[in-house]
Amino acid sequence: MSIKIGNIPALDFQESTGIGLALPFLASPTSGSDSLFKVNYTTAEQIKYNLINYFLHMKGERIFNPNFGSVINNFVFEQIDDFNISTLKGQIQEEVSLIFPQIKVTSINVIPDTEYHTVTIQIFYSVFNSLNEFVEFNIIV
Repeated sequence: MSIKIGNIPALDFQESTGIGLALPFLASPTSGSDSLFKVNYTTAEQIKYNLINYFLHMKGERIFNPNFGSVINNFVFEQIDDFNISTLKGQIQEEVSLIFPQIKVTSINVIPDTEYHTVTIQIFYSVFNSLNEFVEFNIIV
């Protein structure tokens, strides 16, 4: 009789197989490791860094992959009002569902700070229907 473990990828069960690199690129904190950079060993952890990397790039910035990157930088120098905040939330939801189909977004918070002219974006999501993660970053508007 077989047991269904879930939608967790097979590489997550191989503890010594690295899946990707963490951001920012720093020397590996584990002593005795052969890797030069910190390596991610789970798919959920790598998806988080892929999401961060996606939103750090502007659409059209990569030469051979012009569709990679987010359009949230188009909101720089825009007014912080309810319309732009709801448009930004919708844009983030659309991009994440299109580019990262394995992510299920549970909520997106856009928190304006008019004193410092910044917007904090929090994306709460689940991966493989079991893991709850979040990413937070700031943009200056």
